[in-house]
Amino acid sequence: MSISRRQTLHIATGLLLGSVPFAKFALAAAATGTLGLFAGQLRMHGHTDGQGDRASFFDPRGLATDPHGNIVVADAANALIRRITPEGVVSTLAGGAEDRVSKDGPAMQARFVGPDAVAVAPDGTIYIADSYANTIRKLGRDGMVSTLAGVVGRQGYADGQGSAAQFNHPVGIAVDPRSGDVLVADAYNNTLRRITPAGRVHTFAGQAGVNDHRDGPIGQALFNTPVGIAVDAKGTIFVSEYFNQDVRKITPDGQVSTLAGNPGRRGDADGQGRAALFRKPQQICLDAGGNIILADGGNHKVRRITPDGVVTTLAGQGQLDKVELGPLPGALITPYGVAPGPHGSVLVSSGEAVLRIQLAA
Repeated sequence: MSISRRQTLHIATGLLLGSVPFAKFALAAAATGTLGLFAGQLRMHGHTDGQGDRASFFDPRGLATDPHGNIVVADAANALIRRITPEGVVSTLAGGAEDRVSKDGPAMQARFVGPDAVAVAPDGTIYIADSYANTIRKLGRDGMVSTLAGVVGRQGYADGQGSAAQFNHPVGIAVDPRSGDVLVADAYNNTLRRITPAGRVHTFAGQAGVNDHRDGPIGQALFNTPVGIAVDAKGTIFVSEYFNQDVRKITPDGQVSTLAGNPGRRGDADGQGRAALFRKPQQICLDAGGNIILADGGNHKVRRITPDGVVTTLAGQGQLDKVELGPLPGALITPYGVAPGPHGSVLVSSGEAVLRIQLAA
C-alpha cells in the first residue's frame, strides 16, 4: 500500500438498519452555532506557546481531553505534545521542535518522530501514537516519557511484550476506561491492537496483510486501514476506516458491524447507516451524549453519528482552500483530530490551528 505522508497524516460502530422514512431525515435541521478559533493561527505555523492566536502549531493532528478539561494535542510536524487549557492557553508538555528523533526521558528532553494521535487515561497518563517511529509512547504523571511498545523505525507485525511487538503506522489510540488498556488502530497492518498497562501487545481484531471489509464475529472481521478508535464506558469500540470509508462498531461480546458509511464507496451524504457517505474519514471521539464525532477529512467536514447510525454534518462545506469562521457550517481544511471541548463544544484540528464548534443551545 502506498500512501503519501501528508495523505496518511491527514488519513488520528456498526448497526445497519433498514430503510428509514424520508420524513425522519427531513426533521434533522442543519446544525446551528458558530465555528471559532480556539488556539493557533489559521495558516501560519510555528511552535510558540501562549493564549489563543498568540500560540502556534505546525500540522496539529490528534486531540484528546484530559480529566481536568485540558486538550492534549499531537503537534505532528513540530514533534511536540502540547496542552490547551479550557481558556485557550497553550503550553508544551513534551518534545523538542528542533529534533525529530525518538528519545525517552524527562518530558522536555524527550523527543518524538511524528506524533499523530494522543489519548489520556483517567489518571492523567498520556499515551502517544508516534506513528512514524512505529511506537506507542507514554508520558507519565511523573513527567517521564517512555516507550510502551514497538521498535523505533521498524515497521512490521508482531504481538508480544514491549519492544518484541511491532506496528506498521499506528494512528488512532484510545484508553479503555475499564481495564486501562491502550487500544491502537494499526493502520497499515489493518488490525486493532490492545496494549496492557505493562506493555504487552495482542491483536484483537483484523488480519495483518489483509485489507478488506467483513462484519461478524470479531475473529472473522476484516478492516482496511483503520485510523481512528474510541471506546465508551461499557467497552463498545468504534473504529473509522480510511479506505473502507466507514465507521465500525465492536460490541463487548465481540460482534463487529458497520454503523455508518457504505464500505468502499466514497461520497458526501448525510443519512442513516449505509445511506451516509464519507470521504477519507480521519479520527473520531465520543461526545457526552454517546454520539460519535468524526473528522471527515476528504469532505472537509465534521460529522456527528448517533448511536443508531444517523449521520449529520456539524461544520464544513467541502471547500479545500480555506477556513471560514463564523456561523455554521463555516469551512474547514482537511480536519483531522476531534475532541470534546469546553461547554459542550467540539474541538477540531484544521489548518494550523485548533478550532471550536459551539452548537446553539
